[in-house]
Amino acid sequence: MKNKSYIFLFITIAIFVVAGFLYVKKANAPINNSQSTTDNSQQATNNLQPTTDNKKNTANNNQKQETIDPLDNALSRITKKPFGIYVNPKNSPVNPERFTGYHSAVDLEATIEEQNIDVAVKALCDGKLLSARTASGYGGVAAASCELDGQAVTVVYGHIKLSSITFKIGDQMKAGDFLANLGTGFSNETDGERKHLHLGIHKGANINILGYVQNKNQLDDWIDPSKYLQ
Repeated sequence: MKNKSYIFLFITIAIFVVAGFLYVKKANAPINNSQSTTDNSQQATNNLQPTTDNKKNTANNNQKQETIDPLDNALSRITKKPFGIYVNPKNSPVNPERFTGYHSAVDLEATIEEQNIDVAVKALCDGKLLSARTASGYGGVAAASCELDGQAVTVVYGHIKLSSITFKIGDQMKAGDFLANLGTGFSNETDGERKHLHLGIHKGANINILGYVQNKNQLDDWIDPSKYLQ
């Protein structure tokens, strides 16, 4: 009888021990899940960090955007005369060629489809219209002030139809504003040249519309416009 009492007591104690163990295990389970959730949340935050950085980079790039292509798809139009190319009547990609020297600009060519229609030229950047006149080698040519990368420059737009300009000298223009139409090819509007836009950027505030320089080191006074085209 006494042995049965010990056995009953032992079984009762064992039941309480097992029950206590299960209770503690159950109580600890939410703590572990909470920790896992916290870890997952931290990981999600870390994963989002690159996206935030990308947004900052995008914003910085947008702030650097100072220019608008004067003609759509401007870079793809530079097919004959890029900046700095040396030309003369014997080696020029244009035939016939009437000029000799280092090209101080880029030529943006009109497409075949644009030969007999108006092609709008837009202001490359913010600035004032400084000059609009007829000049030898250009026909119609305009010059405008601008600031690029913190530097004062003048932008030259050659071979344009002067009668299509709506701004007056001294007027402020915004990048992308309509400046003029391209001149008709092989007419007085282009001084007999093909239909294209001669786009030059001269350093400083002085108006300089030279299309070519005779010494290569003189190109240092000019900026390659393709750096600001898309």
